[in-house]
Amino acid sequence: MINDESILSSGLRPMTYWAMQVEDKIAQWLSGKPDGRSTGFKTLDAYFRLIDTELTLIAARPSMGKTALAMQVAENVARDLQREGDNGCVAVFSAEMSGTELTIRMAGALSGVNTHKMRNNQASKEEIGRFAEANRTLRLLPIWIDDASGPTTAGMLAQLSQLMETNPVRLMIFDFVELGGDLAQKEDIRVSNILRNLKGIAKTLKIPVVGLSQLSREVETRATKMPVLSDLRYSGMAEQIADKVVFIMRPEYYVARADRVDVPEEDKKGVAYVMIAKTRNGPVGMVKMAFISERMKFADLSQEVSK
Repeated sequence: MINDESILSSGLRPMTYWAMQVEDKIAQWLSGKPDGRSTGFKTLDAYFRLIDTELTLIAARPSMGKTALAMQVAENVARDLQREGDNGCVAVFSAEMSGTELTIRMAGALSGVNTHKMRNNQASKEEIGRFAEANRTLRLLPIWIDDASGPTTAGMLAQLSQLMETNPVRLMIFDFVELGGDLAQKEDIRVSNILRNLKGIAKTLKIPVVGLSQLSREVETRATKMPVLSDLRYSGMAEQIADKVVFIMRPEYYVARADRVDVPEEDKKGVAYVMIAKTRNGPVGMVKMAFISERMKFADLSQEVSK
C-alpha cells in the first residue's frame, strides 16, 4: 500500500501542497514584502529581484562592467544580511579574476580611489588611507570567494552544500560561464552542461544563482552596439534555461575607442544601458544607470545626478 509519507518522499506533490506554498506567498504579499532579495539598485529592482531557484545571466562584451555589477550586487546583499542579523552569506566562484583582484576592485569602488593610481604608486596617502578603510569594511562582509581556474559545477555544489551547514548561502555568483567545467570538452556541450547545472544548483539549494557570460563579437558590428539574445554564445540553450537574461552596454567605451555608436549625446559619458532581455515572470525593458569608470562602479542614475 502506498501511503502519503511515501508519496511526499518522491518528487511528485499533490496540488494541495503547491496551493499551500502559494498561500504563504499571499501572506507575504499582504504584508507588503516583495519576492526575493533586492539587488541594491532601485533601478534594477523595478525589473528583477534575486529570486530563490532562479538563474540570471548577466552578459556583455569585455570591459562593459559585468563583474563590477555582479560584485556590487554581492556586496549589497551581504550588507543586507548583516543589517538583518542573518547568518547567511554570498558565495562567489571566479574563474577569471583572483580573489585578491576582486577585493581590490571592490575596495576601489567603495573608497572612490582609482586602483590604477594605487598600482602605479601615484595615489596620495589620503587616498591610500581611504582604500585601507574600505578594505577593513569589506573584511567584515559575509562573502566567500573561490578563485580556482576551471571550476566544475559538481565542485561548486559540494562546496556550497558544505558551507550551508554553518553559513546558509543566500546568493551564488559565477564569473564566468565560458571558463567553467572540463575545458577539454567541446565548448557548446560544456557551456550547455554548465548552464543546466547552474539552474540545477539554484533549484536544489533554493537560492538565486547569477552567472556571467561573454557575448559574441557580432554586437560590435552594429551601429547601436545593442546586444540581442542571439548574441549569447549557444543562445538557444541560454535562452531556454535562464530565467532572466540581462545585458550591459556602455556607450562611453566605444566613444573612447573612436568607434561609431548611435546613442544620444548625453549618454556618451558616465551612462550604462542595462537591458532586461528575458524574464519569465515580468516585463522586459532597458534602464539607464550611472557608471563611474575611474571606480568601476555602478549607481542608480538619479542618485548620481543628485550628488
